[in-house]
Amino acid sequence: MMGCVLHPPFDPATIQTNSKLALALAPSLAVFPCDDTKQPIHGTPWKSARPGQTDRVQRWWAAHPDAMPGIHLGAVGLIVMDADGAEGIAAFERIAEQHGGVPECPMVDTPSGGRHYYFRQRSGEALGNSRGSLPPKSECTIDVRGDGGYVIAPDATRDDGVYLFPDGDPLDILHAPELPDWLHAILTGKHEEITPEPLPQKAEPAPKPSKEITPGAVRTLDMGHPRLRAWVESAFDAEIRALVQCGQGGRNNQLNTSAFAVFQLVAAGWIAADVAHGALVQAAEACGLVKDDGRRSVLRTISSARKGGMAQPRQVPEEFQRDEEIAAAAVELNRELAVSADGTIHDAATGEVIEPEGIAATWEVPDLSLLREGRRTPPTFHPEWLGPHVARWAEAQARATCAPIDYVSVSLLALVGGLLGNRRRPFAGTEWTEPPALFAALVGDPSSGKSPASSAVMSLVNAEEASLDADYRQRLREYEEEKLAADAIMAAHKSAAREALRANPELATAIPVALPEGFREPVKPFLKRIVVRDSTVERLATLSAENPAGLILHRDELAGLFASFGRYSGGGGSDRQFFLEANGGRNFTVDRVKSGDPIRVPHLSIGIIGALQPDKAAELLKGADDGFVARFLWSWPDPVAGFRIARETFDRGPAERVVSRCCRLHMQSNPPPMPDSPVMLPLEEPALAVLERFAQAIKVRESKASPLMKSALGKARGHALRLSCVLTHLWWGADPQAPWEEPANIGEAAVVTACEMLQTYFLPMAERVFGDASIPVAETHAAILARHIREKRLSTFNASKARYTVGAPLRESSAMDAACAELVEAGILQPILAPKKRGRPSKDFFVNPAIFAQPANG
Repeated sequence: MMGCVLHPPFDPATIQTNSKLALALAPSLAVFPCDDTKQPIHGTPWKSARPGQTDRVQRWWAAHPDAMPGIHLGAVGLIVMDADGAEGIAAFERIAEQHGGVPECPMVDTPSGGRHYYFRQRSGEALGNSRGSLPPKSECTIDVRGDGGYVIAPDATRDDGVYLFPDGDPLDILHAPELPDWLHAILTGKHEEITPEPLPQKAEPAPKPSKEITPGAVRTLDMGHPRLRAWVESAFDAEIRALVQCGQGGRNNQLNTSAFAVFQLVAAGWIAADVAHGALVQAAEACGLVKDDGRRSVLRTISSARKGGMAQPRQVPEEFQRDEEIAAAAVELNRELAVSADGTIHDAATGEVIEPEGIAATWEVPDLSLLREGRRTPPTFHPEWLGPHVARWAEAQARATCAPIDYVSVSLLALVGGLLGNRRRPFAGTEWTEPPALFAALVGDPSSGKSPASSAVMSLVNAEEASLDADYRQRLREYEEEKLAADAIMAAHKSAAREALRANPELATAIPVALPEGFREPVKPFLKRIVVRDSTVERLATLSAENPAGLILHRDELAGLFASFGRYSGGGGSDRQFFLEANGGRNFTVDRVKSGDPIRVPHLSIGIIGALQPDKAAELLKGADDGFVARFLWSWPDPVAGFRIARETFDRGPAERVVSRCCRLHMQSNPPPMPDSPVMLPLEEPALAVLERFAQAIKVRESKASPLMKSALGKARGHALRLSCVLTHLWWGADPQAPWEEPANIGEAAVVTACEMLQTYFLPMAERVFGDASIPVAETHAAILARHIREKRLSTFNASKARYTVGAPLRESSAMDAACAELVEAGILQPILAPKKRGRPSKDFFVNPAIFAQPANG
């Protein structure tokens, strides 16, 4: 699956669905999927959303095509004033009038009748979220969405309407003006911190109606006055019937007229807003307007008419007299709820117990990614990428080692790349070539299965490596015999020279310096190698010279290798440079320490397969980026739950066949003194076109990526070329029906698969490692506290007492407070509102029951 290349700005008229809107916004805005309650889709790590994550957005909306795009405001430096309903808009305008009027800024009308005012955060000062700051919540709600918060994107569609941006291009919010001084002064005063987007307290959106409509069947509110009810239903049904019966040519105008009139009834308090909206959409479907103009166009018209109708409530006919009882019943659509210390919910105005069973109705959908210590969800490795024969083996091998299939599959890819080494090399066009050797890093906590999985894969070469040196003992014996003979000849030559000098000293200058006739210094044989498990750079250079086809370095712990680079100990720059060159397959020379003879390697090609713990990965990512970490293909899956001892046997034949065939490929022989060189495999023309499109898409992402990710993206096209060569030989080598005749070129299928692997697995995995290996302290502490709560199954707890129960590192009060604040923001904790009394707050919290449903490894 290739990534979608988008070039903003776009034409809003062409955006018909939330999915298309999300893809159009992704290059410039940090978007993530939200449900109809404006909450992030369960399990979505929305705080990690960043501009340019197009492939990630594609995956999200492939799973949730109707989800509304939310915008992570902190990631793009925006702050939004969220005015709730007509009262909120009026309140904001009243405040703004005291400071010269509402500033010129992007404004988005929400389906509920409110408005979002967009501003840019001030440089160097990112304000957070607050509720009810403009003015106090007792008057009306104007919430602030800033750093750590989000809003639904302009032009997003919900069942009850559109987040309408009348001026056109939603990307104009990126050009919002800076937060004005007067507004900044208000926001920096004392305000109540809240979670980003609370659950709406109004009625849920109505379900989508069927296409058949029966006037009079739509329920209005129980107003307690039969004649008024009959009049309202008649007026409502007349507008709906007019729209249902309207013919082509005037349907959109009739929709605007009917919607305006219906929402006048809503504004008067006689019709529920969700019922009105549902009936209008149903009528538009019945008359064919949705089919011809599109649902999005219909929702836009309804939203526009709604704004006008809500501003002009329908007046009561003179023949009716609205008494206080009718008025009270008509407007009682919602109530403010408060949680008391005993865990029950009370009506804030009357004190009436609403839900004595508990507080479940007040919980938001929590962000349970904190249970993963803030880590984003790992992408999925699809074994079918390996081909049908190897896929079955990889799944069985993963079960046998009780490890994620990622560790097995990525190790195999790196093994095959290392075996191809200098034997084969892909090239694109006329100049671009890459060695197929790969650097693979398996990241995971201890006992996550990294070592068993990679060791099982590396054992595939044991038989091949042994067969390479089956005659080593014989060659060594022959060398020793030749060496004895050569030493004897040389000794006799030296003895004859000395005797001649004694007999006639004047012959000193006449004795020839040439070696004796027939003398030849034998070359000592060496053990042929495929895999090296621990070695110095000098020794690796020697082994590379002795094994020109290339080597594979397998390290159970990569931290030891990185330590030699000076990452932890300082120095080691030449070692680091050695491995940078080893990834490039170029000519390299190492000066020996003990002897003056340099070691020259015509094609230095060494693949790396190793394991790394997350804390060591965090150390590796510190400091200046020289492109070293970007050369790795990273794999950090979630561990397999539980433990199972393998009892069944499985066929290792496909994997062994791949290794055997790759080991028997030969380099290209060149006439002396030129060294042997790799055989070049060209890409077919369709494959070149796929690789070119992939590289163009990556270029677009590079411009907006973070430094480390920018470096990884820069290496992605090279990795795609390498992987296409690896996959070509993997598929060929595993197929028992494939002819021995090796591949002569690289086809389109291999390049498509390589690009898909990078788009959907290796690049998202790099984001996971680069962004999450070093997690902020507060989030790490919050994860520790959340896991403690889940383990003890606490429904409530006291933070002060928990400091001593949880222990280090939450023993300090400030650390515990910060952890609790993170969990409150994530919707996992909720403060208990105790009666006001002197002294410090009690720091008691309710626990969201959803935390106990989270899997243990999540």
